[in-house]
Amino acid sequence: MTRAADRVLWPSLWLTTLLFLGWGLLPRAALFTSVLSPVRLVALAALAKLALLLLGTAWSWRSRAALEAGNPVRPAWTLLGGGLLATFLGQALLARYQLAGEPSPFPSVADVFYLLAYPLLGGALVLFVRAYDEVGLPIGSRAEQWVTLAVAALACGALAVPVLRPVLQADLAPLDEALSAAYPLLDLALMVPLALLLRITWRFRGGAVATAWVVVLSGFAFMCAGDVLFAYLTALGKAGLDPFLHAAYILAYGLVAAGVRRHLGLLLH
Repeated sequence: MTRAADRVLWPSLWLTTLLFLGWGLLPRAALFTSVLSPVRLVALAALAKLALLLLGTAWSWRSRAALEAGNPVRPAWTLLGGGLLATFLGQALLARYQLAGEPSPFPSVADVFYLLAYPLLGGALVLFVRAYDEVGLPIGSRAEQWVTLAVAALACGALAVPVLRPVLQADLAPLDEALSAAYPLLDLALMVPLALLLRITWRFRGGAVATAWVVVLSGFAFMCAGDVLFAYLTALGKAGLDPFLHAAYILAYGLVAAGVRRHLGLLLH
């Protein structure tokens, strides 16, 4: 199952991402003006995001089911699946507009589900750290953990300043401004427990567990990039970068799903 999934997931993910990057770089090419019109590409992006989020959700809950009752990692997989499901529901609410060739509203009810996903995803990452501690993995001393958290928090804080400046300086409605600032900030907050998880799994560098978490972290990094780009587009009112926005989210959801699938493969063998 896992090898078959890899043979389909990775090529599909790279080809779809490259397609949208090509659209962004060569928007006047015949491929993107006739065969694959912008309306069709937006619809394709919507379907790709839904499929990847659904796979990530299903694989998270299968990972939970593969563990025995009482295993401390099970609640973490439950929350991770819940966070991906909330993101899926938010995307599904926007997909009805995207599939019909209509502009996606912002703000909308979809933002409720997108925002709900963050505490679920953050809680999952924290529970993974606690579970690894409970099962006796060498997670490092308390001092090492605090140093990792402090460095990650400082780095995220430094990144927040240039990210938020154009949003706060733009003439946006209060709710638009709040949401445009909230998404990249929440993404950066997720990077803090993820940094600790990477620090823990780095002790097993070269191993499958470390690789799986690197893939997941890469997905969250592209999610952050997508939210930052969305904030810039909202603040500056530019639509020409939309293809890159779609590419960032497709790659983000695909990498998270691929990382979760790698974890599932480890549990099933």
